[in-house]
Amino acid sequence: MQGLSGMAAMLALVLAGGCAVQPRSSSGMGESVPGASGFLRDYTKLQPVPGKEGRYAWALTDAELRPYTRFVLPPMEIWVDRDAQYRGMSAEVVQRLASIYQTSFRRVLAPEFPVVDKPGPGVATCRFAITGVTPERPGLTPLDVVPIKAAFNILRNATGTAAKVARISAEIECHDSVTGRPLLAAVITGVGEQKFIEGQPITWPEVEPVLRGWAQDFKQRLNVVQGR
Repeated sequence: MQGLSGMAAMLALVLAGGCAVQPRSSSGMGESVPGASGFLRDYTKLQPVPGKEGRYAWALTDAELRPYTRFVLPPMEIWVDRDAQYRGMSAEVVQRLASIYQTSFRRVLAPEFPVVDKPGPGVATCRFAITGVTPERPGLTPLDVVPIKAAFNILRNATGTAAKVARISAEIECHDSVTGRPLLAAVITGVGEQKFIEGQPITWPEVEPVLRGWAQDFKQRLNVVQGR
C-alpha cells in the first residue's frame, strides 16, 4: 500500500515534540486543518509543522511523555470521504485492515513497549484512523486489490502555490488511559502524495509491510523519548 507509506512519517513527527503549543482560535472540528475529518476530539491545539507541508501536530514534552511505556490500541478506524459517491465498505475489508494493524503493532512494539488490553499507570490509549477513504463498488476490483481508490484535492500553501494531494489522510491521538489527559495529536494530509497515482490499485500484499513500517517508526520515536 505505497500510498499509505507517508503515515510512518506522521508517527515519527508526533512524538518528536518539544513544548506544548497554545490552542488556536479555530473550533474543535478543525476548519483550519485541511483534511480534518472529525475523528480527533480536538483540533484546536494543532499547529503546522515547519518544513512539513500538510502536517499538523501537537504533543507534550518528551519528559511528560516518558512515563508511558505501554499502549492500548483500539481498533483502527476508517472514515469514508464525505464527498464519496459510494460510501460502503464491507465488514470483511474493515476487519482485515484492523487485524493487520493490530498484529503489526503488537509484534513490533514488544517487548519494550507492550500492547495491553487494560488501562493503568503508564499506559497510553492511542487512537488511529485512515480518513478521506473513497471506497470502490463491490465487484469492480480483483480479489487481491483493496477496494479503495484515491481522490484528490488542490491545496494551496501560504505562498499561494498549488499542489494536488490525495484526500486520504491519517489522524492520531493519544491520551492517558486512566485520567484521559491528552498527550499528543496529529493530522497528516495527502498521505503518500508523492506515490499516489489517481486510480492506482492498492493490493493486499502491500498492506502488512506498510503497517509494520508504521509501527517501527512509532517504536523508534518511543526509544528517543525514553533516551535509549
